[in-house]
Amino acid sequence: MTDEHQPRKGEREPTVQVKDRRRFRPDGSPFDGFDGPPGAAEDEPAGTGAPPAGPDPRDAQLAAQATRIDELTRAYASMVEEGKAARARMEREKSRVLEAERAEVAQVLLSALDELELALAAAGDGGGPVVDGVRITLASLAKKVSELGATRISVMGQPFDPHLAEAVDLVPVQDERDDDVVVQEVRAGYRIGDRVLRAARVRVGRLARS
Repeated sequence: MTDEHQPRKGEREPTVQVKDRRRFRPDGSPFDGFDGPPGAAEDEPAGTGAPPAGPDPRDAQLAAQATRIDELTRAYASMVEEGKAARARMEREKSRVLEAERAEVAQVLLSALDELELALAAAGDGGGPVVDGVRITLASLAKKVSELGATRISVMGQPFDPHLAEAVDLVPVQDERDDDVVVQEVRAGYRIGDRVLRAARVRVGRLARS
């Protein structure tokens, strides 16, 4: 060895660091913590394994399908409700048209009914084939009017109601209980359901003032 490799007096001899990369001890047993395949380094940096798995694209597909199914379900339910509402409107319109047609036919029959009633009133207590024929015809017309759903409005002895009757005359009365009460029906009134087909014509009592 030459002088240049000899340490000078007072200087420490430099040390050389040696990293032991042996996989086995001198007795043949492996080092602790190293069980990788032959040729792998012991000091492999942490975190160099397989990257963590990302979100599964099938999850997004399932979520989109679920959203679409919900939209279709809502649309179908809306169509069902709209169908029900349309059928209800059609039924109401059908009922309105039928009621209007029944009312029109009933009006014609009521006019004939009035004339027959006047004829019977003029005949009084008389009889005979003609009078009997009028009575039979009157009963037949009254039945047809009833079949159309028209019912007679009851006003006799009731307080006068301008929505149901038309006052054609006032009759003086002595009893205050008859004041503003229908005392005579001149022409019968009829209704179909809640609709007044025609108002009754009546005479109304009016208390005489002394």
